[in-house]
Amino acid sequence: MCPPRTTESVSDEPRREPRLKTTGWPDRLKVELEALCRSVRSATLTRFRSVPTCRNRILRVGLSGLLAALAAGCQQGGGPPPTPPVDVGTAQVKVEPVQDRLNAVGTLLADEEVTLMPEIAGRVTAIPFTEGQRVEVGAVLFEFDREKEQAQLDQARVDLQLAQQNAERVEKLAGTRAISKQEIDQVRSQVTLREAALAFQQERLNDMQIKAPFAGIVGPRAVSAGQFVNVGEPLVTLTDDARVKVSYSVPEAHLAELRVGQPVEIKVAAFGDRVFPGEVQLINPQVDESTRTVEVRALADNPDRLLRPGMFARVGTITGTRPQAVVVPEAALVPSLTGFAVYVVDTAASNTVARLTKVDLGQRMSGRVEVRKGLAAGQDIVVAGTQKLMDGAPIAPQPAGEPAVAGAASNSTADSADSAKPRS
Repeated sequence: MCPPRTTESVSDEPRREPRLKTTGWPDRLKVELEALCRSVRSATLTRFRSVPTCRNRILRVGLSGLLAALAAGCQQGGGPPPTPPVDVGTAQVKVEPVQDRLNAVGTLLADEEVTLMPEIAGRVTAIPFTEGQRVEVGAVLFEFDREKEQAQLDQARVDLQLAQQNAERVEKLAGTRAISKQEIDQVRSQVTLREAALAFQQERLNDMQIKAPFAGIVGPRAVSAGQFVNVGEPLVTLTDDARVKVSYSVPEAHLAELRVGQPVEIKVAAFGDRVFPGEVQLINPQVDESTRTVEVRALADNPDRLLRPGMFARVGTITGTRPQAVVVPEAALVPSLTGFAVYVVDTAASNTVARLTKVDLGQRMSGRVEVRKGLAAGQDIVVAGTQKLMDGAPIAPQPAGEPAVAGAASNSTADSADSAKPRS
């Protein structure tokens, strides 16, 4: 039987605290584990300090077993198991030429374009072309009724002949007193006047035909044969598509980088990544006050007639080239709120780890990014498996193309491409 119920002070009995075997553990882990053991023992004994003796003894036995088990668990293993290395794909930082570019968007314009209009009102008698046809310079596009102008031209020619005959008679009498000098001057002026009238009528007759001022392609016509048109009425648009211009705007902060003659690369959505080369032809001398941008026009050859006026274009103006630029794969970038970083392979320690290194980016190319600060040529960086890493994590590096990291490469490339898209 249990002895009578009495209250005993548990704290008066000497207790031997379990000694933990913490050899080789980090100091912080030692302190925390020992403090945990003391807290559990103290809290448990204090709670049951007024419990009857029999039950108290039973609880003390159970507590002792719990502490012993805890101490035994603490003594086994000497610390947590080491973190296994992460399989990652790596690549070397390369050096290659990089072009400084000013990227912009613009609109294609025709190199030459004109809307043909008549200078004389009249009735259209013939339209010797087909809409969309390519014509040469001087080709007749419209013919008007010429009968009245032809008759006036014939009359002017007859008047000139009569004036010339009168002038010949006067010249024969010039040495005599039969005619005055004033009369001679009047006859001569009539010849000149009739010559001018004839030239004028000849030009009016020529205006009854409208010809192409340059080679190009004609658009849809606005009139039909037999229609009467007035002076200045639009007839058709002629476009020179052998070359095109592209008009785009550049912020005034980059004005010092622009020069006439700089090469440009033009891309349009209709032809994907195909590049159409050109060069800067005009830099507007005035800056737009509302947008603080300057208009730039570039000229590009269009031998295949693929580019059309009005197309939306992406334009890259090449302002310089750096032959020794540091370049990394875009998949290596790790984005953050403050910028971008790259995991660098560090083999200086006892095991290989990944060190998160902040970088400053420059130009972006297709699948590659220039690093202007933070990396050096020849360093190994992680390009696959970055989403599984943290700074200082042990890694098992392998070339990114090997099968062991092929899955990690695809995931890392997708994540990096979404988070580190080029800025416009």
